[in-house]
Amino acid sequence: MESKVLYAKSSDEAVQQLLKTTNADKDSIKITVKEKPSKGFLGIGSKSGVYELEYTLLENTSSKEDIREDNAVEEIKETLLEENKEVENDVAINDEEEVRIAKEFVIEILKNSDVDAQVDAFIEDKLIKVKISGDEASCLIGRRGETLDAIQFLTGLALNKHNKDSHTRIFIDIENYRSKREESLKRYCYKAAREVAKTKRTKKLDYMNPYERRIIHSALQNDRYVITYSEGTDPYRRVVIEYKR
Repeated sequence: MESKVLYAKSSDEAVQQLLKTTNADKDSIKITVKEKPSKGFLGIGSKSGVYELEYTLLENTSSKEDIREDNAVEEIKETLLEENKEVENDVAINDEEEVRIAKEFVIEILKNSDVDAQVDAFIEDKLIKVKISGDEASCLIGRRGETLDAIQFLTGLALNKHNKDSHTRIFIDIENYRSKREESLKRYCYKAAREVAKTKRTKKLDYMNPYERRIIHSALQNDRYVITYSEGTDPYRRVVIEYKR
């Protein structure tokens, strides 16, 4: 028996993912629900379910490429992008108004996601920083920060709807997740770099978003023994650590 752990909105979707990417015998599939899916507001705060599928491979057929997680956030982004195209506003607004718009948008997301949390927003060097805190806030971080990244992306779209010429960037954090994640990534890449330096074998890290890849590249840019580069196409792009010859 073979087995895979898949992220999906339902057990049926997990089975379809498996059948599209392997030569599994459909009649042999056994499903174990590791974590039930949960809904959010317009996908924000929603979580895919975790399913373990055990199956038997059909004979005389070849395996297909492994799948990655179906990202509902991408669908939300596409919808918001289409809506954003329909909104035009040539009225310039000041920094204080941009901060207000960003903060109110995040508060509305929390309200519709039924999450009780504190929101603080301010501007620093053309960067609007929105800090979310509270015991319930962590549920909006998502797996590897995916939901948090989506909230940040959508907040940027909301700001752009009010001022399409805005050059202000948005930074959203929940319970200092980003700083904790940065430290975790640095420990991870330092350990991987030591392994590469010792074995002289190239190591490919997990798939990461552009922000996280930049952390890795920056942390190892002056390393005496290894070099780093990225390969693949987003969202399946990752850092490769290679021995410096």
